[in-house]
Amino acid sequence: MEKPVELILPKIDNPLFIEGYPGIGLVGHIAANFLAKELDMKMIGYIESPFIPPLTLVLEGKPNPPLRFYGKDNIILAIADIYTPPTLVNEIAREIVGYLKETGAQKVISLGGMGIGVFKEDMNVWGVGGSEEENKELEELGVKILNYGSITGMSGKLLWEASKEGLKSYVLLGETFGDRPDPRAAANVIEIIKKLIPIEVSTEPLLKEAQMIEEQLRRMHEQMEKARRRAEKEYESVYL
Repeated sequence: MEKPVELILPKIDNPLFIEGYPGIGLVGHIAANFLAKELDMKMIGYIESPFIPPLTLVLEGKPNPPLRFYGKDNIILAIADIYTPPTLVNEIAREIVGYLKETGAQKVISLGGMGIGVFKEDMNVWGVGGSEEENKELEELGVKILNYGSITGMSGKLLWEASKEGLKSYVLLGETFGDRPDPRAAANVIEIIKKLIPIEVSTEPLLKEAQMIEEQLRRMHEQMEKARRRAEKEYESVYL
């Protein structure tokens, strides 16, 4: 019987694994793609499955699979550019954790967003580890520990599967408004990653992108407010 999921990925000993599948605010997705670009990582593998939608992603004029892995030194980065059905997420997570256990992974880190529906001056990063030891480590880095709640998708499944196998596992969730791509939340998450694993990368480009988006939203809000006030005056003039 054909396996539902196959990892096409070379063996890398003692890897540091980062997952950034799409989710709330596209926080994990933005952060993972940013890291791949800034660290000059190369595609080293992909996922095969008859249940993946039949499409090819074209990047810089070259065909790419929608579920793929990037690598540099012993860092492996998992990126998806499609929505992955829950049943397929379960299979992929089990295959990935099997690979990571076999190769002696040092850390398994998943990235995502936590929708809070408001903007704040300082947006926090929440997290949870696979054990009390990882929670303590996150807390010392300034991460707020998620004591109750649920983590859906690949991040939640990887956390559970990795923790079952005794792998050091973490989920980092950047606070985000929740209804639009949020590079600022992605930058906040990356700042925590830099304390967990030995990488050097500046998040300044993400923060500049965030400022552009926020300025556009501010202008849109002002235009909508002006239109609302104008409509109110026109309404009053009709009945006065």
